Amino acid sequence: MLQGPATPARLNKYLLLAVPKNHGMRALDIIEAKGFINANATFTEIHSAVSVAEVQFLRELISQGRPRRTLEIGCALGISSLAICELIGPDAHHTIIDPFQSTDWKGHGLFNLSQAGFQNFKLVEERSEYVLPRLCQEGASFDFVFVDGWHTFDHVMMEFFYIDRMLPVGGIVAFDDILLPCLNRLMRYISRYPNYESLGCRGRQDGLTIFRRGLFALRTLVGWMCLPLGNRLRGELLHDGVVRSDASISLNGSITAFRKTSEDDRGWAWYEPF
Repeated sequence: MLQGPATPARLNKYLLLAVPKNHGMRALDIIEAKGFINANATFTEIHSAVSVAEVQFLRELISQGRPRRTLEIGCALGISSLAICELIGPDAHHTIIDPFQSTDWKGHGLFNLSQAGFQNFKLVEERSEYVLPRLCQEGASFDFVFVDGWHTFDHVMMEFFYIDRMLPVGGIVAFDDILLPCLNRLMRYISRYPNYESLGCRGRQDGLTIFRRGLFALRTLVGWMCLPLGNRLRGELLHDGVVRSDASISLNGSITAFRKTSEDDRGWAWYEPF
């Protein structure tokens, strides 16, 4: 019996506890319920997961590319993994890298995938800085990659370095949490690559602080004032956020993606300001 006030969150928990344990839930089910029944038959509330808009974006990207081999960095509660495994179908294969699945995440992601009945995935519980070079050396190739692991600039840059080598022409790489300053900066760098094109972004910028919103407005003003300098000089002298707004390069959301349009033919000292 439900004790206390019938809030939406408590009703979700009560209704889910009545569901048989072996009843697998899909990504949108868990997002809507704001949680799931874990392996101990108790309710786990989601606090770190993709949103409905982000799942829909993944759906659009996968529908475009129809990938056969996919890679994901970061499983956590398994919400995005559930979405990808469902979208690629049983004949494709999804590789997931998450060194903290059994520890920090208590196996919740793997449990949700197993309960949903998916068998088209493999979980590698090692750090990406060890797994990606090994996969690259083995000649692995992935048509679609979703990056949502450790978010420091240097770590995700390292991951993209290897992803670029395993992504065929036409392949797609998507990044979550691009509102973070470290990832926003990295996306600006990747957007300069001559052999990648932006596929847009989704999600809302609700996570922006008042300070960052004010900073963006100030950058826009300074950018207009410095237009007479020309693009090249502005790029060398000013922050890239002044020269190119988030909206102008599809970074005004929480998730973005790029398609590889050709092989990398940059020179040995290639550089563009970002």
